[in-house]
Amino acid sequence: MAWLLGIAVLVLLVVSSGFRKFALGLVALTVAGGGLLYIQSELEQSRSLSRIAISELAFENVALKPEYSGYKLSGRIMNNSTNYTLKQVKLVVTMQDCTGATGSQNCITIGESSEYLYLGIPPVQARDFEEPVYFAGRGLNPKGHLQWSYSVSEIRGE
Repeated sequence: MAWLLGIAVLVLLVVSSGFRKFALGLVALTVAGGGLLYIQSELEQSRSLSRIAISELAFENVALKPEYSGYKLSGRIMNNSTNYTLKQVKLVVTMQDCTGATGSQNCITIGESSEYLYLGIPPVQARDFEEPVYFAGRGLNPKGHLQWSYSVSEIRGE
């Protein structure tokens, strides 16, 4: 049945100049509407990145522990924002191989992983998290001892 409608539209496009103008207007209107929806979506995405400042987050008991084929990152995040719900945090976890004495350590980065924590932490509340972490390559083979750190690279609020 749909193919019959398609044939009718093609015949009208060939035969009727008024229908061609109407179809062209309809296509232009659809493209303009789609463009406006896309721009609105992009603006909302950029706004979500600036709603909660990093100073409004508190991390507690963050630990990285070995697990079967990788590591497990766990801890608690407190959302101290009074207006916005914390939806997502992107953490960059860095693993370093450190050699030498404690005061004069020589550390080199041997692994780095970006982890997205998908959360729903309302204003002035906290949630625990656990996230598997995998470092690229065949595994971490340190010459000294492993030392890890994390940093926040992106925050999304709603």
